[in-house]
Amino acid sequence: METKIKDITGAEITVTDLKEAVRQCRECLASPYLMPSGHTVGENHAYMLRQLLALQRRKREQGRHCLLYTSPSPRD
Repeated sequence: METKIKDITGAEITVTDLKEAVRQCRECLASPYLMPSGHTVGENHAYMLRQLLALQRRKREQGRHCLLYTSPSPRD
């Protein structure tokens, strides 16, 4: 499943592997390096991680909702 999120500067990021993207963001949360925008890399990854975790929650919730179709009984 390919989806798009935004980084802290508003740039669009394409996510092709949600689980791997979450792992990478968690790995970089403590990075103190400054980006040209003035934000740290860690702040940027925290910003993106919030979006990724929300996507994971929605994906899990969608899996819980299923429609059950039953045909009408011949007695009806």
